[in-house]
Amino acid sequence: MKRHEFAAYVAPSVIIMLLLMVLPLLMTIWLSFSRFSFGQTPSWYGFTNYVNVLSDDRFWDSVVWTLTYIVFTLPLQLVLGYVIATFLTQAQVLRGVFVSGYLLPFIVTPVVGTLVFSWLFKDKWGFYSYLFSQIGLDIKWYASAIPMKALLIMHGVWSVTPFVILVMYAGLQAMPYEPIEAAIMDGATTWQRIRYVVIPHLMPLISFVTMINIMDAYRVFDSVYVMTRGLFKTESIMYYNYQVAFGSQNLGRASAVSVLMVLGIFVVLIPLLRRTYKEQREAR
Repeated sequence: MKRHEFAAYVAPSVIIMLLLMVLPLLMTIWLSFSRFSFGQTPSWYGFTNYVNVLSDDRFWDSVVWTLTYIVFTLPLQLVLGYVIATFLTQAQVLRGVFVSGYLLPFIVTPVVGTLVFSWLFKDKWGFYSYLFSQIGLDIKWYASAIPMKALLIMHGVWSVTPFVILVMYAGLQAMPYEPIEAAIMDGATTWQRIRYVVIPHLMPLISFVTMINIMDAYRVFDSVYVMTRGLFKTESIMYYNYQVAFGSQNLGRASAVSVLMVLGIFVVLIPLLRRTYKEQREAR
């Protein structure tokens, strides 16, 4: 393919990327150094927005809770996703029913799914609240910090684990059976086969899923908005940014938060990106 033909094929995608990603990012960076609100003309403000954000206790509380959310949800998503995917590879009966069931969170929209999930834990009339009350556990899910944070974590696991299952299931289906047979003949236990054969085969997929899930958890918003509204220090960074932008109508400061979020995502993902880069170089 000639260079001008390649440019002609690539040009539409490049233009769309510039219009939808690069230009808004550059605009956000510029607004982060401006005093700007609804109905105002942006004016130069220097680093004041960043100083105000970094000196705000609410911002740091949102950072702590977002990182806590990632630490708890990510391992649960990976473990449950692998266990259920392994079960599906071995299940012969009703496999289609199970596949349809675990894709249910992907079928409904995030807000609807969050509403239904939250209703299950409502006091007095929630289904799971009723079941817990029958065994003597009267948990007020929306009245204190720990139950409310636990509810957000459970929702994060419930809503994202189907994606992990889908990826893990595809990886297990594509895995050759000869290495497992060799491990069985060598006397390897089930745990040894998983650790030394299955996990190394799935490691590229695990790295991919981890990066995607970290980015999703880093910008969690729907569950916080629907279920907690940031009460008991459950504000995520995205919800904090929403409050700054539309609650306080301070778009300049909200732009500074957005820039810090992008930088934060890169900092969190640097170890995974380096690992992936090394694996790709070793594979060549």
